[in-house]
Amino acid sequence: MDIQQFRAFREVARQRSFSGAAKELFLSQPAVSRQVASLEAEIGLPLFVRMGNNISLTDPGRKLLVYVDDILLRLDQAASVIRDLKDLESGTVTVAADNYLGKYFLPRFAGEFHRRYPNLHLNLITHPQEKLASLLADGQADLAFFCGEPQDNLPLTLEPLYIEQLCFVAPGPLYADISGNIDRYAPFLFPPEMSSFGEDYKIVLPESISRTDSPIVIESLEGIRTALIGGFGCSILPRNLILWELEKGLLQAMSIGLECPVILTYPKDTRLAHPVLLFMVVIRKMLSV
Repeated sequence: MDIQQFRAFREVARQRSFSGAAKELFLSQPAVSRQVASLEAEIGLPLFVRMGNNISLTDPGRKLLVYVDDILLRLDQAASVIRDLKDLESGTVTVAADNYLGKYFLPRFAGEFHRRYPNLHLNLITHPQEKLASLLADGQADLAFFCGEPQDNLPLTLEPLYIEQLCFVAPGPLYADISGNIDRYAPFLFPPEMSSFGEDYKIVLPESISRTDSPIVIESLEGIRTALIGGFGCSILPRNLILWELEKGLLQAMSIGLECPVILTYPKDTRLAHPVLLFMVVIRKMLSV
């Protein structure tokens, strides 16, 4: 008895058809028939009752099927374990993210991932949010992260990781009425137009403040943060971007009631490689601390 005989026997039992089994196994019908006949000859008992186009298991066939299912399941599990071990020696994880998460969120996990799995390779790539789904579909990325509400009807698994809070940020003391005291912090440094968290923050600004009239334009969140640390201006920034500065008292922040969900996504009904699952575990563990 060999594995090919077992696979042919099990598939005929499932399909109740030699032609159906041949189609599923990508074999010819005579090849499947030979495998089953050979197995029956070795056992010395018939495994199927054939009555015209109807095929059913004999009692020995039903008893054998229980063991064959278990053998093939364990074989598949063993093959999966071997693949995972091989992946841990040379696997690669490619992660795509929108601009904010690619620059300021994902890099914080790279060091811990490398410490735990030094033989694995991690590629972090940044793309506009609207391109992330196509990167996953084309196999150019294993996982994708974005900040904001997901699009509907995409064949993706979506896993919310945490909620990013947007804050009004300035170097000095803050006043509860932001709009009425905006001149005290001037100028207002507008976040880049392509920021992942959109421009809903404008609801807290007076109508007199506009991007086109802004005397200073800094096209990066990091640049704005640096300007604020230097005592210049005010802005709207995600809280996680300035945690260290808040802890050290270099900046002051006040919530403006706007939140942005951070979403992990990957294709539905896809078996993720073991290194990819390990990267997801690292992120979840670090976020839970």
